[in-house]
This record gives sequence, C-alpha cells and structure tokens, in this order.
Amino acid sequence: MKEKHIWAACLTVLAAAAVLMGLTRLLWAGAPDAVVRTLGVVLLITLPVFVFTTVRLAMKRQS
Repeated sequence: MKEKHIWAACLTVLAAAAVLMGLTRLLWAGAPDAVVRTLGVVLLITLPVFVFTTVRLAMKRQS
C-alpha cells in the first residue's frame, strides 16, 4: 500500500512540474533561469522514483 502512495505522489509532482514548466515557457518568455532549473531538477529527481515504483507495482501484480 505504501508504494501506491509514493506512486501517486510522484505522479502528482511530475504533473505539476510539467504543467508549470510548460506555462513558464509559454506565458513567461523571460522566465528566470533559477525557476526553469529548479523545475528541471524536480523532474529529474522524481522521474526515477516514479519509474522504480511503477516497476515494483507491476512486478507485484504479475505474481
């Protein structure tokens, strides 16, 4: 059950960061570099955790 919570949290963070990244690039042409880099780091940290929990949940389902 704990993995499902981690998976859901990662999915939420990934979605929020992707939407914010898209909006800053689309609406805010002169977005500060720190904002873009911070969102990128958040995406890079969260993505491997999301993939790992997805694989673990898939392995549990198969067995």
